[in-house]
Amino acid sequence: MRVKKIFVFIFFVLVFRIANTIYLYNFKYDNWENKVITVDIISVEKVTEEAITYVVKYNNDKFLLYIKDNSLYDYGDRLKILCSNYENKKYNNPYEFNYKMYLNSNCFVSRIYCIKVINKKENTNLKMSFINNLRSKMYEKIDEKIDSQYSNLYKSIIFGEDTLLDNDIEEKFTNIGLGHILCVSGGQIVYLLLAFENMTSCKKNNTIKCVLLIYFYIISSFNISLLRAIIMYILKLLLKDSNFFTRWSITLGIILIINPYYIFNISIIFSFLSVLSMNIFNAQVESKLYILIKNKKRFEFAIKNISMTISSQILLLPFQLYYFGEFPLISIVSNLFTSFSLNMLMICSFNLFIMFFIPVVSDILILICKYILYFFMFQVQILDRINYFSINFPKLSILVFISYYVVLLIYLYGKKVILISWNNRNILKYILKILKTVSISYIIIWYIYVMYFEKYIIFFNVGQGNMALIHSNNKNIIVDIGSTREGNAGYIMSNYLQAKNIRKIDLILLTHMHSDHINGIETLLENNIDICRIGYVRPVIKTELYYDVKNIIRENRISKLELTFLDKIKVGDVEIEIVSNKNKILDKDVENANSTIFLVKFNNKNILFMGDSTKNTEQDFLSNVDASKISNIDILQVSHHGSKTSSDEGFLSKISNNTSAIISAEKEVYGHPDSSVIELLNKYKFKVYVTEKVGAIKF
Repeated sequence: MRVKKIFVFIFFVLVFRIANTIYLYNFKYDNWENKVITVDIISVEKVTEEAITYVVKYNNDKFLLYIKDNSLYDYGDRLKILCSNYENKKYNNPYEFNYKMYLNSNCFVSRIYCIKVINKKENTNLKMSFINNLRSKMYEKIDEKIDSQYSNLYKSIIFGEDTLLDNDIEEKFTNIGLGHILCVSGGQIVYLLLAFENMTSCKKNNTIKCVLLIYFYIISSFNISLLRAIIMYILKLLLKDSNFFTRWSITLGIILIINPYYIFNISIIFSFLSVLSMNIFNAQVESKLYILIKNKKRFEFAIKNISMTISSQILLLPFQLYYFGEFPLISIVSNLFTSFSLNMLMICSFNLFIMFFIPVVSDILILICKYILYFFMFQVQILDRINYFSINFPKLSILVFISYYVVLLIYLYGKKVILISWNNRNILKYILKILKTVSISYIIIWYIYVMYFEKYIIFFNVGQGNMALIHSNNKNIIVDIGSTREGNAGYIMSNYLQAKNIRKIDLILLTHMHSDHINGIETLLENNIDICRIGYVRPVIKTELYYDVKNIIRENRISKLELTFLDKIKVGDVEIEIVSNKNKILDKDVENANSTIFLVKFNNKNILFMGDSTKNTEQDFLSNVDASKISNIDILQVSHHGSKTSSDEGFLSKISNNTSAIISAEKEVYGHPDSSVIELLNKYKFKVYVTEKVGAIKF
C-alpha cells in the first residue's frame, strides 16, 4: 500500500514538473541581444583552444556560458557580462543534432555567448565552496602524481570528470566497447562501499554509508548516472520488502521529477536500461554459459564477467546502434581482458578516496593507482589495434525499435501468455510465431534495403550555399558541398553519412571554386569519409581556393577528374553530362558565369544543377545545347541561390511545367532568393522549394 502511495505521489508531482520545465526551457527567457546580466560560476564544463565553457547560474537557473577569453574563473566568482543568448540555428536536415534538446536534457536552459566581461567579484557565492576546495585539492594531487593525459582519464573513470579528457582516448574506449568505464554509476558505488566496509567496523551503519555516497556524489560534480545508483541503494534500505523493479520505477520517477527532459539524456537512457537489462537477462545468460563450459569452477570469474557484459547490452542494443551506428563485437573480449586491472584500479582508487588526505598513505596509494592505470591503458591500446570487427548499422527507424522489442517480449513472456490462455494455446502459438517471424524479417529487409537498394536525391539546407547527395544502390555522389557558415556543410553531410552508415563517396562534383560550394570537403576527410574522386572543370581564373582543392586531392590521394563540355560520367546507374563551359563566358562576375552545369539522369528523373550560373551562362547554354535536354527536366537547382542576376526568363520558359525548383539560400546573408525570381518561377508553374523555409528536400 505504501508503494502505491509513492507511485501516485510521483505521478502528480511529475505532471506539475513537466509543465514547469516546459515553461522554463521554452517560454521563461526570450532571446536577448547585447544584454548585461550577472551570473555565478558553478564549474568548468569544457576547455578548448578557442574558448572555455562554464556552467553558470542566472536567476537560479542553469546556463552554459561560452567565453573566448582564456582567463580561468573559479567556483563562486560572480561575473557581470555583456552577452547574447546563443541558440544554434535549426536547418531541418535529416538526423540533425538537436542542440537545444541536448542542453535541456542536461538541465541547461540555453547557451550564453559572452561578448565582454565587465567586472568580476571573487567568491561571492560561498555555498559548497568547501566541497569545491576539497575536489580541487584532490584533482591537483592527481595531476601532480600522474601525467596530464592519463590524469584526465583517471578522473573520468573515478569521478566522471571528462572536462579535459583527450578525444583520442575517449574514441579508443568507445571503439572497443569500454565507453561505459568513463561514466560513473553503480559500479563505483559498489567499490566505494566495499572499501569503506573493509577499512572500518561500521559495516551495518547505513546512515554513514548514505552520507559517504552523497559526499562522493558531490565530489563527482553531481553526476546524474551516479544519482540513479545512489537513489536505488537508499530505496533498498528504506523499502526492504520491495523488489528491484519497484525500486527501478520509483528511481526513474524521482529522476524525471528533478528534470523531465532527462528522458532524452543518453547517460540516463543507458544507465537505466543497462541495469534493467542485467536484472532481467543475467541469470538466463549465466546459466546458458555454465551449460556450454564444462570446467565451471576454473572459469567462474570469466563466465560471470561475460554474462554481465552480454546481459547489460540486450535492452541497450537498439540505442547503441541508434546513437553510435555500431556495436563493437570485441566488447566482450575487452571487458574480460581488462576486468582484473580495472577491478584492482577501482579497489585502490576508492581506498585512496577515503584516505586521500592522510599523508604518505595517500601518496603510496596514488602511485599504485598510477601504475595500474598505465597497465590498463596498455591493454586498451592492444585491444584498439586488434579491433577489426564491429556491427555497423544505419540509424534505426521507429519500426525497427518496435520489431526488436516485440521479439524480446515474445521471448520473455510468450510461454507465460500461452499458459494463461491454455484453451487457445495452439492459435496463440501460431500468432506469436508469425509476429516473431515478421519482426525479425522486417529488421533484416529494412537493413538490406537501406544499405544496398535505397535510391534518393537530397538537397540539404546549409544556409547560404549548395549541397546535394545522390544515393543509388550503394553509390554516392555529392554535387557541391559548401556554405557561407564555415564548417556547416561538412558537418551536416558527415552527420547524415554516419547516420546512414555511408563510409565512401564515389564522386564529388564541383560546379565552381567558391567557398560556399566547396568548403565542406576537408570536414568529410576529418570524419574518416573515404572520397574516391573529385570532378570539376578547370576554372578560367585560378584562385587560391582552386589550389586548395588541388592540394586536398594530392595530399589525400584522391582521383581527379578534369571535365570538359559534353563529357559523360556513369556511376552505377547515375548518368552525368557536362552541358556548359563550351566557351569562356565574359561577364562582370566571371567565376559565377563559368559555373559548370551538370545534367544528371537518375531513377527516371532528369536533374539540372546550375551552380552560380548567371543569365549569360543560361543563354550560352541555350545556344550550345539541344533544347530537348531541358524540355523534360524534373528537378532544377535554381541558379545562384535565386539571385536576380540569374534565372533568365528565356531559359526558364524552355523547361517543362511542374518542374520542382530548388533554391538553396539564407535570406539574411545576401537577400536570396529575389522576389522577381520567385514570381518568374511561379509564372512558369514551377513547384518552388526554398531550403531555408522547408529544410532538406528529398526526392
